[in-house]
Amino acid sequence: MDDLNFNVDDIINDVNAKIKSAEKNEADEESVEAEPIADTEDSSEACEQADNTDEKPQETPEATDDKPEPILAFHEDKSEEDKSEEDEDKEPQKPEKQEKKSKSGKKKKKKRKKSKVNNSVFGGIILVIVILTVSLVLAVGGISIGMEYYGIGKTDEDIRFNIPAGSTNSEIADILVNEGVIKNKKLFMLALKFEKPAAIYPGDITLQPSSGYSEIIEKLSQMRESYKTVSITFTEGENLLDIAKKLEDNEVCTADDFLFEFNKNQGFDFENDVDDNGDMFYRMEGYFYPDTYEFYVNDSAGNVTKKLREQFEKKYETVKAKIKNSGMSLNEVMTLASIVQLEAASEDEMPKVASVFLNRLDDPDTYPMLQSDTTTNYIKNVIKTEADNTASIEHYTECYDTYKCKGLPAGPICNPGMAAINAVLEPKKTDYYYFCNNLKTGETFYAKTLDEHEENLVKAGLAKKK
Repeated sequence: MDDLNFNVDDIINDVNAKIKSAEKNEADEESVEAEPIADTEDSSEACEQADNTDEKPQETPEATDDKPEPILAFHEDKSEEDKSEEDEDKEPQKPEKQEKKSKSGKKKKKKRKKSKVNNSVFGGIILVIVILTVSLVLAVGGISIGMEYYGIGKTDEDIRFNIPAGSTNSEIADILVNEGVIKNKKLFMLALKFEKPAAIYPGDITLQPSSGYSEIIEKLSQMRESYKTVSITFTEGENLLDIAKKLEDNEVCTADDFLFEFNKNQGFDFENDVDDNGDMFYRMEGYFYPDTYEFYVNDSAGNVTKKLREQFEKKYETVKAKIKNSGMSLNEVMTLASIVQLEAASEDEMPKVASVFLNRLDDPDTYPMLQSDTTTNYIKNVIKTEADNTASIEHYTECYDTYKCKGLPAGPICNPGMAAINAVLEPKKTDYYYFCNNLKTGETFYAKTLDEHEENLVKAGLAKKK
């Protein structure tokens, strides 16, 4: 009963066609029964054909009321004398042709009466079938329509979509069908006539199929202008906890709701490429594209997540081929990009900084650890504040501390921008294994050896001269 794509008119038309077919068959039967009896000329032709055979024509017995005379009768030829004698012996009677026609007509009349009785019974049966069919269709259709209209048996899952400005009611109905909110466009258009909403306003909206048509129309007709919106800018290098707090501070949604929804799969293509190694603190950390977004106040975390996912997937498509050719997984690229994002003093320095870490990764025997201070900061500011217990803290510390773990940490430590991602995919070709930044001037110093690096620390004001 969920399928409402049936058309009652089509069913009725089909029934009408069957009735017309039955009437045609009835007319054909009457036409056969009402075929005129062959007249004398036709009979003579038949007689001539009979004369050409070896069989001798039989004398036709005199017709009686008990035994009807055949429609076509064959007669023996008689001499003129025999005919004269018979005329004298018998009283005058009507010509045989007329008698045959009359008797034949009487017989045919009986047949027609019988046919009419049969056709009457047949027509009655057809009528009963039609009534039962239409009644059944109306009963089933009525139940199905009622369930659809009131949202009975339908999902209460949030469906987020956009209604473009200038959309007609018919176009809006098509959008609702395509998004899976409703199943029957005609029923929705009929509901609009009864509900008579002032207008349906464009914009992003969330609906549930289980709401029923009246509630859906009411939500669609709410003044979108009355919805308070807020614009939030997220910068490169912010982690998911930073983002969640911004959303909550701007009354978009709660931080907890956002973290829960954002770390779930939402059905986007790039999610299939995310390597869940089981040791990531936030599974989707790093998969948020920093940008300025506009949100509705008191929106759902699911709607917020969908908007953010859509933007990230657009950006991901621009570098997808490069990631595939890099020889690294998506998680490896995003993890290293997150470190470069926080370590580099500027975007110009990102390709060189990326080369330092890539050189270390290419020589794990000499440089087994990346030794990035940014990972220790992530442990301090995120893991230790959000982990459930001491055991979890210890576990994730081992997975993220690049002074303890070999190679890359378990996952990204922030959400990098496109410059950092491209720096990892297209690094400078260097033989550097160390670098440091002057925090005051922003100058970056690179070194091939540890001795050179220690001298650079003094230059950068990060250490005293020995």
